[in-house]
Amino acid sequence: MKEKIKKIIKNKYIKIISLMLLWFILRESYAIYVDMYNFRQLEKAKPYLETIDENTKDFYNLKEFNEIYNAWIKPIKNCYSINKNNWKYIYKFWFKLESLIYIYIYKKNYFVFPWYDTPYINWCESWIGCFDKNKEIFEIVISNPCKE
Repeated sequence: MKEKIKKIIKNKYIKIISLMLLWFILRESYAIYVDMYNFRQLEKAKPYLETIDENTKDFYNLKEFNEIYNAWIKPIKNCYSINKNNWKYIYKFWFKLESLIYIYIYKKNYFVFPWYDTPYINWCESWIGCFDKNKEIFEIVISNPCKE
């Protein structure tokens, strides 16, 4: 009887581990799909972005960019931060990486093209310390669905 109970418990652990592994594989597969989609949207936007100069009409979000260029860039999970306000670089296209593989490749949770160059705004809170307020605002935008 004791051996039968041990066998049942062992089988339950195997089932639980198998379900957890299956869940991880499915979640990571979806995350890779989202990241690949986001990079395709960036490639779709690049021809428009590369034509931008100082005389180009300003845009501050995805909706304005789509209206100006008829690009119809559309996120499937979180919003993109796309604007003509990046100091050294004229524009930026920014999105959150979802998969562990892409996070490992780029060594960060967010991808920005061509580069993040917004000035650091030191913001201090007594209970959490100091942080870059500009970067936090962008991270909030790209970590949530777009607001229309």
